[in-house]
Amino acid sequence: MWVFICAVEAGNFTEGARRANISQPAAVSIIGEIEDTVGEPLFERSGKTRRARLTPRGDEVYETFVRTLAVYERALDTICAGKQKRRAQKILIQSPYVASVSALWLRKMTDRQADTPLSIRSAGWREIVSAIESRDECMALIDGDVRPKNSEYIAIGNVETVFVIPETSSYFNADLDEMPWEDVPADTLVYSDICPSALERTYRTLRRAQNCSNAFIEVNCASILKNFCQKTGLPAIGPRNLVDFFGDGLRVRSVPFAYSKPFVPVGLSVPHGNQMRTKVAGRNIENVFENHFYV
Repeated sequence: MWVFICAVEAGNFTEGARRANISQPAAVSIIGEIEDTVGEPLFERSGKTRRARLTPRGDEVYETFVRTLAVYERALDTICAGKQKRRAQKILIQSPYVASVSALWLRKMTDRQADTPLSIRSAGWREIVSAIESRDECMALIDGDVRPKNSEYIAIGNVETVFVIPETSSYFNADLDEMPWEDVPADTLVYSDICPSALERTYRTLRRAQNCSNAFIEVNCASILKNFCQKTGLPAIGPRNLVDFFGDGLRVRSVPFAYSKPFVPVGLSVPHGNQMRTKVAGRNIENVFENHFYV
């Protein structure tokens, strides 16, 4: 049922399989078993190939599955309530995206949560992955191409990694439209609280372009990075939305790289069975951020 719902809400089988943390062939096989059980096609066909568009009968099955899983989640809550005190619900926001999250979106997420203790806080990438895989009572905003186990991943978009130059920097150039990797200064700060694989791609591109292994300064805290840039005028490499974190107190320019443009996926990760899933499933999630800095 979960795989079927993921395929429908993702709009295609490949993304649906990724959300369900299984392979695309496995998802197609499971959906085929469901259709065999029902006795008729639930998705429209284009030749012999299914499209992730439901038939009228498929709509009925989808609605039934959604209601069934909701009952299942409530049943788990009831069973656990008699055994232990209900744990506090958390919304975890990965550090670089804290300043960009919409307060209105957060308000909708916290609405009707009066019966459950709830906290909103920032967290590092590894801490969030650990919480999700441990099936903590949380929903997380996280980047990267790693899908935590035991969770559904709802993609939002891809955030570009850019070269950030403070106005006080000696490297500041109002006419600079793109930054060649080979021209990145050796004293550049590298923001590191992103998905490890994305960070490694950035370093790999730098090493290849500069034909050396420069010891760049790595910073994993946005507040430290802002203070460092403000006091020293050093440039930085990080997600485009770091400009939101710097705010009006530090004027900066974000310049895209000239080639090998690095992007990192960002989305919402929700442990299976978590009650907050119903607040985001099937809805427009483009209002998670104040600004549309992603693609």
